[in-house]
Amino acid sequence: MKDIIELISAMLYCAFLNLSRRKPQRIVIYYHALKQQDMGKFEKQMTYLATKCCTVKVSNIRNVSTNGSKMLVAITFDDAFISVTENAVPVLKKLGLPAGIFVPAGNLGQPPCWDMPENCPDKNETVMSQEQITMLDRGGFEIFSHSLSHPVMTELENDRIQDELVQSKKALERIVGHQILGVSYPYGVHNANVRQAAHRVGYQFGFTIEPYPVDASPDNFQIGRFKVSPRDSMLKFKLKVNGAYEVVKYLRMMKKCLRRHRK
Repeated sequence: MKDIIELISAMLYCAFLNLSRRKPQRIVIYYHALKQQDMGKFEKQMTYLATKCCTVKVSNIRNVSTNGSKMLVAITFDDAFISVTENAVPVLKKLGLPAGIFVPAGNLGQPPCWDMPENCPDKNETVMSQEQITMLDRGGFEIFSHSLSHPVMTELENDRIQDELVQSKKALERIVGHQILGVSYPYGVHNANVRQAAHRVGYQFGFTIEPYPVDASPDNFQIGRFKVSPRDSMLKFKLKVNGAYEVVKYLRMMKKCLRRHRK
């Protein structure tokens, strides 16, 4: 029922956006792992981006010229799982699409060291090795930080927050040989302390998992992203790429208000 409500709300919101939009949407989407059995659906999604959208590098999403396009999209992958290298990268290369990989730098070549639900399919994944990250960087994919050990950053003391961000940045810069510009916050959790630390240690961008377009992001360290999956229907995927699933944010706010009112 929740999915149906969100889908119908997004369809209505999309109609509103198309009527009121005066400038192109800048959207960042994010995946996690990509299973072999999902490759066909993933390629269909990527073909849509290649033919209907202007797909740009993550680092350029805020300022790149629109060139007349109505939608600018950046593709990202959190957790840097090997399945992305094996399954997503060949499709992206074939279609000439750029993408950014967010790497938990203290977990290279190993299964995830962080907590996941028991039924999470990503529990059986493995994080990319140093060699695979180097290969992706040399192949034109952007490498970013996803912290050192994938903790809930807001639960850490300030010194540990800074250490997670600094050590991840340094480790990845040693691997790729150049500056690491951005970080995505593990679990999407952040606060002012986390964002200020990211800025202080030298990142230029911080990415959340809050569903809103780039131009609606409060600043460079709260850039919104839309969660997508190869298992999304094409209608659902198109609505997310259009920014219409921003309506989920308002649905959550309404739900919280109703709960408070009932109390």
